[in-house]
Amino acid sequence: MFQKIKEILSQGKEFLVTTHIDPDGDAIGSAFSLCLSLEQMGKKAKVYLKDPVPYRYQFLPQPQDLVHEIPSQQFDAIFAVDCGDFFRIGDGHEKLKGMGPIISIDHHDTNEAFGFLNILDQRASSTAEIIYLILKSLDIKIGFNIAVNLYTAILTDTGSFRYDNTNSRAFVICEEMMHAGVVPSHVAAEVYESHPRERFELLCQALAAMETYHGNKLAIIHVTEDMFRQTQSSREHSEGFVEFLKEMRGLEVAMMARQIGKDRYKVSMRSKGKVDVASIAAMFGGGGHKKAAGCVIEGNIDQVKKRLVEATIL
Repeated sequence: MFQKIKEILSQGKEFLVTTHIDPDGDAIGSAFSLCLSLEQMGKKAKVYLKDPVPYRYQFLPQPQDLVHEIPSQQFDAIFAVDCGDFFRIGDGHEKLKGMGPIISIDHHDTNEAFGFLNILDQRASSTAEIIYLILKSLDIKIGFNIAVNLYTAILTDTGSFRYDNTNSRAFVICEEMMHAGVVPSHVAAEVYESHPRERFELLCQALAAMETYHGNKLAIIHVTEDMFRQTQSSREHSEGFVEFLKEMRGLEVAMMARQIGKDRYKVSMRSKGKVDVASIAAMFGGGGHKKAAGCVIEGNIDQVKKRLVEATIL
C-alpha cells in the first residue's frame, strides 16, 4: 500500500489533508506532519480542519496552508487521517467525495474503510505511527517541525505511554524524534501544564455532577452548555476530563457526556480493560477502540445517562 501512495504522490501535485472534528493530539500531529512532508516534497498541500486548533496544540509547527472552510477545487488525493468514519470530518464532508480520491490512514478498530485506498493498522499506537512509516518509505527527512508533531501525536494518544496501545515502536519513534530536536519536557509543559483557569472551574462542576452505577464500577460525569456559560469556557476546555475518573479504585468504565446541542450529547468512554467500550459506542452509531470510544446520543442528560447505564453490562 505504501507503494501505491508513492505512485499517487509522484503523479500528483495538489493534495488536501483532513481529520476529524474536535481534533485531538494524534489528529493534529498526524495531519500537520503529513502536510509538512508534502510541502517538503515540493507539493501544493493544505490542511482542512472543521474546528480551530485546540489551545494546547497551538505550539505545534503548522503547514503553510491551514484552512477551516472546505476549499473549492480539485485535488490529486485527499488524505483523511485518524478518522474512523467519513462523517466525522464534519458538516459538508460529502463535498470532499467529488474533489479527489480519498485515502484513509487510521488505527481505529472501527474504521469503516471509506477511502478508495485504506491504510489501516489497529496494532499501531497512533495514526502518527503509521504516518511515520509512510514518511520513512518516501525517504522524507524528518526535521524538527515534523518530528515535534509526530512526537506529540504519539505522546497524547498513548496517554503519555500509559495505555495498552503503547508499543515498542512508539518508544523507538519518539527517541528518533528527540534526536531531531524534540524536548520532551517542553512538549509535556505545553500539552499538560498550560491550561487556563476556566478549565479548572469547569472541571469542578463536572466532577461535582459525577454519579456512579453498578457498584461504583461505572462513573459518569456531564458538561452542559449552561456549565460552559457559567465558567466562560468552551468545549476544548473539557478535553480529557473523562481520564480523571479512571483514577478511581474499583472503577471499570468512565464516561463523560458533553452537550453539543439541545437534547444532544457527545459521549466519551474509557475502559480499564474488562469492558469493550467500542461495542457500547457502536450501539449508538459511534466507534473507537476497546478501551477508548465515543458516540453521540439524543435526549436530555437524564435520558442519556439511563441509556448508557443500561448499555453497560458489568
